[in-house]
Amino acid sequence: MITTDSFTVEEWAQIVSAPASIGALVVTADPSGPIGLIGEFKAILSSMQSYVEAHAGDSSLMAALKDHMTNKPTEEEQEQIKQWAKQQEEQMKANRPKTPEELQQLVRQSVTGTIGLLRAKGADESEVGTFKAMMIGVAEAVANASKEGGFLGFGGTLVSEKEKSVLAQIQAELA
Repeated sequence: MITTDSFTVEEWAQIVSAPASIGALVVTADPSGPIGLIGEFKAILSSMQSYVEAHAGDSSLMAALKDHMTNKPTEEEQEQIKQWAKQQEEQMKANRPKTPEELQQLVRQSVTGTIGLLRAKGADESEVGTFKAMMIGVAEAVANASKEGGFLGFGGTLVSEKEKSVLAQIQAELA
């Protein structure tokens, strides 16, 4: 059974960042204006929180994730998270994607690594499936968070063709 103590601080950061990366991938597929971007980034966090809350009773992984997300880290844990984030930033700078395809590949590798981590720590396929479903839900929430192609909030489409394409790819790879 997965518990909060099943993962290190850095591993939790990796787990939380995977769905956020999926959401960011949708954001970058067809960037909105400033107001739309705010809504899309809010959708990442709110959809993660909603999904975890709704499934915490069904999955020890989601229960542990809920516990992790609602408890304030200690000063030592905050320092560990900062160090992890700094390492991630340095890796991104060294391997900055030059094309959308390279960005997709980096996110794919990160998500694959996170799913492997979950399995290595004892998550069963049902829990892994729940985690994958959360990532798909995050992607869909981001795509639906703002209209694309309008002017001053008028016109445009809710989910652009580029976003539909990225969503379809995410859904196919995580199914």
